[in-house]
Amino acid sequence: MLVMGGIIGSGIFMNPHVVAEVVHTPELILGAWAVGGLIALAGAFIYAELAALRPQVGGQYAYIREAFHPIAAFIYGWTLLLVVQSGGMAAVAVTFARYFLDLTHVGLPDWIIAAIALAGLTIVNCLGVRAGSTVQSVLMVLKIFAIVSLIGFGLFVSSESGNASIETPRPFDLGLLTAFGAAMVPVLFAFGGWQTASFVAGEMREPRKNLPRALLTELSG
Repeated sequence: MLVMGGIIGSGIFMNPHVVAEVVHTPELILGAWAVGGLIALAGAFIYAELAALRPQVGGQYAYIREAFHPIAAFIYGWTLLLVVQSGGMAAVAVTFARYFLDLTHVGLPDWIIAAIALAGLTIVNCLGVRAGSTVQSVLMVLKIFAIVSLIGFGLFVSSESGNASIETPRPFDLGLLTAFGAAMVPVLFAFGGWQTASFVAGEMREPRKNLPRALLTELSG
């Protein structure tokens, strides 16, 4: 659930249309997502090996500390706190707030809803691993239901309309490579997050076996 919850977030709901706007043709759209999946799977193989060798709390922090130097790990940790992880959480929280306002029409700014969501989840995780894992599992089930509903709705709409316009394939040139590279940015953002499961390696039962299995099973699936 941690691996799936790390991957399935706002990116998969918002970024498909961004990818489609950049590369246009179905072959390139699916190709971008396939390449992104292969990159994530390659990363999972690496992290699975690292998790087996260093089943410690901290994930990337512990790996960098052991491989390079505690100072490098220290800098990485503060960068993660102030920029990388905070920026990702802010993006997800704002996305949640906008969808929440569209559904409820509550008369509050989106930044207040986003701040409340982040504060609530922070409190839940402060209560302990069991409380955090329970909320994670519940939210994961809801996200799976939402994705299955979207897929079913898309198949139903496409079968009903039957007149979707498809662009002709673009010639292979520098412009195509540039567009494909631009499409990979939202794709990799959507696939990102699985690596955060390594943070709790020290609190897992048999992390040498279970963490690699979780990473590889969910990403290969």
